[in-house]
Amino acid sequence: MRPEGVSVTGLGQKVIEFIEVEVTCDVSRVKPAADIYWRKGPDGPLQTGTTSSGLNQDGKTFHLQSTYNVSFSRNDRNTKLYCLVTRHGNETDVWATAYQTISVACEYQYVT
Repeated sequence: MRPEGVSVTGLGQKVIEFIEVEVTCDVSRVKPAADIYWRKGPDGPLQTGTTSSGLNQDGKTFHLQSTYNVSFSRNDRNTKLYCLVTRHGNETDVWATAYQTISVACEYQYVT
């Protein structure tokens, strides 16, 4: 059973260049439990976060949550950070995706 909902939160309006932020992916009502991967841009390498799972009240489906710590550079402006939900043990069988577009604020340090 594919998830009923997938959402990504944590990036806010803007992130500061090279400052690590924690993002979260919530996956609701999936069966069996799935794997969650992160990808910066459509072709970036798959990364894993810290995933927790729990059984929903119906006793048949799972709620999953993955947290991922990541930093961005100005080159990442307008890149999408994807959360990919895959069939357990098969990272190529993507059941669902969600993403947030990255807006990077650059801070400059002047040397005097």
